[in-house]
Amino acid sequence: MKDSTRRSTIRHDAACWIARLHAEDCTEPEKQAFRSWLSMDPDHAAEFQHLTGLWELGGGVPPALIPAPPAARKHAAGLSRRHMLACLGAGGLMFSPLGRRAQAARVQQTGPGELATITLGGQARCLLDTDTRLVFLPDSQCCRLEKGQVVLSTAGSIPPVWLFAGSINLRLRLHASADIRIDSDCVHVTAVRDRVLVHDGASTHQGRWLQPGQRLRFFKDGQLHDDYPDLDALLSWQEGRLVFRNRPLWEVIAEINRYMSRKITLAVPLVADRRLSGVYYIARGDSFLQMLVHLFPVRLEHVYFIPAHIQRL
Repeated sequence: MKDSTRRSTIRHDAACWIARLHAEDCTEPEKQAFRSWLSMDPDHAAEFQHLTGLWELGGGVPPALIPAPPAARKHAAGLSRRHMLACLGAGGLMFSPLGRRAQAARVQQTGPGELATITLGGQARCLLDTDTRLVFLPDSQCCRLEKGQVVLSTAGSIPPVWLFAGSINLRLRLHASADIRIDSDCVHVTAVRDRVLVHDGASTHQGRWLQPGQRLRFFKDGQLHDDYPDLDALLSWQEGRLVFRNRPLWEVIAEINRYMSRKITLAVPLVADRRLSGVYYIARGDSFLQMLVHLFPVRLEHVYFIPAHIQRL
């Protein structure tokens, strides 16, 4: 392997390990696999040390503690960071590689109603939906979605792109595209173009290839739902609109609230399950509220410093 290709591979692997070790659900077998990788080559430890100094999740991250035998702890204080990494690779030392904030960061975040587009590694494109936070390492093909929704696409001759979302990780090959979303109880992954490899780090099962148009939803309670959603409606947010087709009112309001700084609360339980179809244009702000009073027997109450309420007439 040429030296430049070898360095690129090591850098990519180190970036993936950093992203995975940051996850709150990182398992002990994963930590053991990391130690094995670290001990394979001194350059692994050096690159891991370098990239750790670039990684930033913001607000602090709980240390990924790895237990150590007492003999190793006894000598830890006198070791340099590189020596600590080497000892960790040998399986000997308690070390928190992600226990401090990094000096530099590549964090992309959008506010309510905002969209943003960034590139990863030159030819991978990522479109961020409203209220989304994405963390990535410069010059790498690895990123972590912390909240919100993105469409990640690859093009050109680039290595596979990896994205982490909770315990879920997915790999995009050349010319692939996927929609990834994090909700409070679920991670959604939809293959938009070409196949996408998805793996649940909290499961012992093998990774799964999603076919174009296929969606997997990973719920926190362990359930897994497989379907083929309407891609036009699913991806309509990229064009500044939301398409609803026979959706319950409470679900429509929850979705629109993601795009509004002033939130809506529904104080009319009797109409919460009423079905609604239509198109909401994000840039038009309160147009949805004005439409509701013509569709349902409700009135609006605007309360200062409190979300707008929908009351029954």
